[in-house]
Amino acid sequence: MALREAQLSDAEQIAMLHAASWRATYRGMMPDQFLDGDVVSNRLQVWNTRLSRPQSNQFVCVAEDREGLVGFICVFGGEDPIWGSCIDNLHVSSSRKRSGLGMALMQHAAAWLSRHHPQVPVYLWVMEANSGARRFYERLGASNAGTFEKSNPSGGSAPNCRYVWAGPEQLINAR
Repeated sequence: MALREAQLSDAEQIAMLHAASWRATYRGMMPDQFLDGDVVSNRLQVWNTRLSRPQSNQFVCVAEDREGLVGFICVFGGEDPIWGSCIDNLHVSSSRKRSGLGMALMQHAAAWLSRHHPQVPVYLWVMEANSGARRFYERLGASNAGTFEKSNPSGGSAPNCRYVWAGPEQLINAR
């Protein structure tokens, strides 16, 4: 497996993996009509924009193996003046779940944050009902800083938990 920074040519594969991950994970959390319909075009628009005009504080890393693209992570360094750097997306193909790939991507992104935004906390949002992801982040040392109703791309909203790390070093050292 290889980790590398994403390029514009990765946008379609990232969007397809993102949509597949949402379809598998968010049934009952987002409307089926969105997951079965517009989710691919929605994610393709997002990733084409992000990779064609990246923000200066953006880092997107992909994981590849013989199957092709099997995971990705997107972070925005120093994105929030209070909460710090945001892990905006982490998705791993269903064939690679529980393989250590999610941790490898998190630690790779944390190393980037440590170089570029070392003195700020790190946070992410996760749907409250996504108990598997919540357990994963807790194992990596994150604490739940509260639950809030947040809008999502389907046009709906759901309770989301804000998980927080004191800084990127806490993630780099997670086991």
